[in-house]
Amino acid sequence: MRALRGDLNKSILNIGFVGAVLSVMLLCFTAPEYTDMDTGKVYTVFEAMFKLDESVIMENSSLSSYNLLEGSLTGYINMFLPIIVAFPFMVTFCAERNSGFMRFSITRTGKIKYCLSKFFACFITAGLAVVLGVMLYGIVVWIRFPSVYDYTAVTPPDKEIIIKGLLRVFGAAFLYGAVSAMPAFFISSFCKNPYLITCTPFLIVYLWNTALEKVTMELLMSGKMEESGKLSPYFPDSITYLFMYLNDESVNRRIIIFNSLYVVVFAVLFIVVMNCRKDKGM
Repeated sequence: MRALRGDLNKSILNIGFVGAVLSVMLLCFTAPEYTDMDTGKVYTVFEAMFKLDESVIMENSSLSSYNLLEGSLTGYINMFLPIIVAFPFMVTFCAERNSGFMRFSITRTGKIKYCLSKFFACFITAGLAVVLGVMLYGIVVWIRFPSVYDYTAVTPPDKEIIIKGLLRVFGAAFLYGAVSAMPAFFISSFCKNPYLITCTPFLIVYLWNTALEKVTMELLMSGKMEESGKLSPYFPDSITYLFMYLNDESVNRRIIIFNSLYVVVFAVLFIVVMNCRKDKGM
């Protein structure tokens, strides 16, 4: 626990964590939230802030602050999140390895405890960075866009539903960030180059998502709707839909099992590689 507290302090109190939070906040503004039915143009949140008239915003409840916050984990954030969430962990871990301080840490705590401390520090700080970024984004849209209660044409949800919706968004943001950091965490066990640690997961996730999208589209074109739906729990961002399928336990179960195995496999691989090194991780 002392090692974990030290790793958390080092991961949070550095420029990488601040950069990750601000990057998440900015990427949330790339979410496509409004489509002009006349022109077919899709507006991101950032474009809606400066290009749409107030009358258009007030006519579309999808542009309320609450609905914009609910859709924050879409857009380019799905592409770049594996890079961003690695910043807090990567900065301290690479500095610790390159400075030689890792030898003293492993000697003092032991390899297993050292690896577990790094795993939980990476998991927590990655998830926390995404949550804080989404919260900052939520504050901006709350100031700039109208409340969901300002729309008289639709029945606004109860406050209890809104609170549950916000908790779902923040919970999904934390888990999404934590899960997305796992490839970079594993690569850091045998690689010192920070550019490879951050860019390789981006490539892996991009190819993974593209392959599943292609298979899903082929199944849809073949009329196999049920088979295509079974692939949804295995997308890189499937964890963000965990709290949405409240009435479908089978989908939730597959999402939980898949993402749990995903995290455990990378954690075990990290520990195995670190323990196989004869140089105490250097």
